[in-house]
Amino acid sequence: MKKCLITGIGGFVGSVLKDELNESMPELELHGLIRSGELTGKKDYFIHEMDIRDTVSVSTLIQSIQPDLVFHLAAQPFVPKAILDPWGTLDINVKGTLNILESLKNLNRPCRIIYISSADVYGRQSKDSYPLLETIIPNPINPYSASKLAAEIYCRQYASVSKFLDIMVARPFNHIGVGQRKEFVIPNFCQQIIESSKSSNPEIKVGDISSTRDFLDVRDVVKAYVTLAKKGVSGELYNICSGEETSIESVLNIIIQQSGKNIKITKDPSRFREAETPRLFGNNDKLKALGWQKKYKLSESLKEIYQNLLETN
Repeated sequence: MKKCLITGIGGFVGSVLKDELNESMPELELHGLIRSGELTGKKDYFIHEMDIRDTVSVSTLIQSIQPDLVFHLAAQPFVPKAILDPWGTLDINVKGTLNILESLKNLNRPCRIIYISSADVYGRQSKDSYPLLETIIPNPINPYSASKLAAEIYCRQYASVSKFLDIMVARPFNHIGVGQRKEFVIPNFCQQIIESSKSSNPEIKVGDISSTRDFLDVRDVVKAYVTLAKKGVSGELYNICSGEETSIESVLNIIIQQSGKNIKITKDPSRFREAETPRLFGNNDKLKALGWQKKYKLSESLKEIYQNLLETN
């Protein structure tokens, strides 16, 4: 039986990816790497608690599992935290990735690796660059995106020099879905609307909502990752996106409309980021050429997220 390791399996995307693999690749023996004390829900895989910054522990684990397939999701993914702690972000996102790559290389056996980077590596681009292609030169503007680009470079280096490692780099754009942490924009909007609707003067506080993003349902995202595992070309970059540009303001208005509430929108200076990318949406032709297709509409995903939070409040 072939073995698959998912780092960061206890997170938002990792848990959805695990479910997708159980359905589409049931022949795999699944192993999941989590942080110490992290809750993981249903235990339908082999659990390993570890800090990916620990070189010896990572090497020992990979030697014991001998994986045939690795999805590397574990990361420090939150931009504001990266700005406050660039050193910690560097350690997790770059050193952690290097530990995994070196450990896999030392196995001297075939393994396919899907490294989950971020479209944030593109940063600020000229107006005529959109929709962004994988060939665009990255321009990271914060410590998070800089760390993801650095890890990408290591991945492509290892792919080019190792005869055993096939490594694909995924650049996901904004992905959304039930279970995403409330500090991210969509669940944050939903939670604010739910809480404010209980008051006599409903109000939601926002940062810069003029920026645009490319939103994709997390279920479509993980199907893209599995597509890369099956058909991706080693050393290549792949945008994981809808190919559609939507403003944050439009998303907020959709959620407010779906809620049926009359909510006042107030700009909050404390919510504005200094290193913000004003525009971000991509071209997904390269991914679609592998046979992937988007399934979920944005409005449907937003409604599902809002209803789930409404029921759990």
